[in-house]
Amino acid sequence: MSKKKITAVIITVIVLFALIAGLVIEINRESTASQVSAEFAQQYINEQFDNLAGTKALKVIAEKNKITVNSLSYGDKKNIILDCTVDTLDAHGAISENYDTFMSADDKKKNGTMFKSALDFKLEFENEILTLLETANERTENCQIVLYDTADGLIPYTDAATVNAVFGGICDIENDINAKETAIITDPNGNQTEKKVNSSNLKKGFIQCISIPQMSSEPDTSTGLTRFWGSVKYDFDRNFIQYDRWKTIFSGLWITIKLTIFALVLGIIIGFMIAFVRCTYLKTTKHNLFLKIINGISQVYLTVVRGTPVVVQIMIIYFVIFMPWGVDKFIAAVICFGLNSGAYVAEIVRGGIMSIDNGQMEAGRSLGFNYFKTMYYIIFPQAFKTVLPSLANEFVVLLKETSVAFYIGLGDLMYAGNAIRAATYSPFMPLVSVAIIYLAMVLVLSKLVGLLERRLRNNER
Repeated sequence: MSKKKITAVIITVIVLFALIAGLVIEINRESTASQVSAEFAQQYINEQFDNLAGTKALKVIAEKNKITVNSLSYGDKKNIILDCTVDTLDAHGAISENYDTFMSADDKKKNGTMFKSALDFKLEFENEILTLLETANERTENCQIVLYDTADGLIPYTDAATVNAVFGGICDIENDINAKETAIITDPNGNQTEKKVNSSNLKKGFIQCISIPQMSSEPDTSTGLTRFWGSVKYDFDRNFIQYDRWKTIFSGLWITIKLTIFALVLGIIIGFMIAFVRCTYLKTTKHNLFLKIINGISQVYLTVVRGTPVVVQIMIIYFVIFMPWGVDKFIAAVICFGLNSGAYVAEIVRGGIMSIDNGQMEAGRSLGFNYFKTMYYIIFPQAFKTVLPSLANEFVVLLKETSVAFYIGLGDLMYAGNAIRAATYSPFMPLVSVAIIYLAMVLVLSKLVGLLERRLRNNER
């Protein structure tokens, strides 16, 4: 083994070892959270819960809040468990005594206009609720608040119990209001009657006055590699496994393969015919009128097809020419790509025929062959061997060009990828998968072309 190969092997081994070591370190990263002091944790959670106060009612409570961290411990999920004492307002006690006052409201505001939405109820009652909160008693609770050490920093776990403890029982208020079916009405004479609470807007408007912070799910504390792998699995499942969307990809792939094969066959037939006409015109000195017309048409065809984008061609062929006649999209696409490929095949074959020495034609004529037999038995076999690798490359190019068939709504591979992307709103996985499938097919075809070229070179030797 040469020194260069030994060096390459050593470098490869070192790189692989470094990658494996990195993966092991990442996977086995310490699961405990970063060390913090009780003073820092106390300041941090006070700031975080102040930020959760999004309404006037919660801001009144937050102004009186004081969270004291008595001790902290570290869990096994990269979390910090804080044993806290919370001094706050007794929001539940102050408001629960007045449930009946609010829930017995009529369908009209104080100014006589009708309530139309939950927002109307909120605007009607909010100031009264704020007054109750400002005069509420204080209460003290012991609770546990959990901080999770995530990639985005420390995040508090705001479950219902924590929010309830920090904001004076507002979750209990919501539960009471949702469960309340009747309200007691007291008239000026002190007589009490029971009224059914039948307005959902009344309950919604009342709850909007306190606007409970959104409860959080348990934050993701996994490592970057684990999180990335989980995201990949989730995207793969959503884009391909759910609703059997992988069948859409395979259906599109089958249409792409059929379209490519039929278009290539049509392109080869057209290309050889055009190449024969062009070579006959160039190799002969006497041109009859028919040959001149056919050659002129061929030149126009080559100029137009090679001078315009294939996406424009397929849209004109389908929407302008074939769709008014009800021709199937697949047939229109085959004709379009066949015509497009035929122009390039024609030039490839023409180049191969023109590369054959004129002496071969003369040799054939001297053997008694006419022009067509000489072309068929002598010129074409030699030219075909010369241009075969180029024709194989044209097959690879044609395979990629068929991806624009989705512009006319043909359900090919590209169309399938776009359909999945539109359904899942996930552009990465469907489009990258389509690209990988195209790349795999092109690599296989390129490998076959390479084997073909090697076989031809061996035959020449």
